[in-house]
Amino acid sequence: MVDLRGMRILITGPASQVGFPIARELARTNEVIGVARFGDPRARTRLEDVGVRCVAADLASDALEGVPADVDYVLHFAVVKSRALDFEYDLAANAEGVGRLMARCRGAKAFLVCSTTGVYAEAGREPRKEGDPLGDNHRVMLPTYSISKIAAEAVARFAAREFGLPTTVARLNVPYGDNGGWPAFHLELLLAGQPIAVSTDQPNVYNPIHEDDMLAHLPRLLDIASVPATTINWAGSE
Repeated sequence: MVDLRGMRILITGPASQVGFPIARELARTNEVIGVARFGDPRARTRLEDVGVRCVAADLASDALEGVPADVDYVLHFAVVKSRALDFEYDLAANAEGVGRLMARCRGAKAFLVCSTTGVYAEAGREPRKEGDPLGDNHRVMLPTYSISKIAAEAVARFAAREFGLPTTVARLNVPYGDNGGWPAFHLELLLAGQPIAVSTDQPNVYNPIHEDDMLAHLPRLLDIASVPATTINWAGSE
């Protein structure tokens, strides 16, 4: 099992709902570099206060010279989810971005790409297996999300082979914790009297996973990184 102590770890999307608690906890025993656009200086300050070194970069367009290449592990949590139909930018950030980052950090011991179970096609209440059909699952809420994540997975698989970089593609389902998450988002909509978009195939079933469990799973997810890339669902055990 990978020992995440005394390592040099690069995390993208470190200020996000998923990324922040992981960056905070790993910074206790590792050197953590957080990469994001940092349009909000408060997000950068929050990370620096818990010991994360911040590097500003846009994965869609920047050359990434400022991003350290000599790291032990990369945890790629960054994602762009524009509500407008800006496929050009979202594909550049989510798909091309992962390829450019893998090229930059090709010497890492392992690379974790955080994908989503939103890549699966609708299939009723049947549990999704990693080899099941993919589809444009999130079109009603986030028009570019599923398609750009599917593209990102394809680029990651190519880059893993091209650079010989052990890679895990983990399809995350409903993360939550003190930093927010899908259950909290649904509650906010309820309190505001706003409709909640759900599948017409009811009842809707989710498999929530807490941020503490995500942190506990990281060593194993990095341990199973391989060439060709390993693809695995990442969700609550239920």
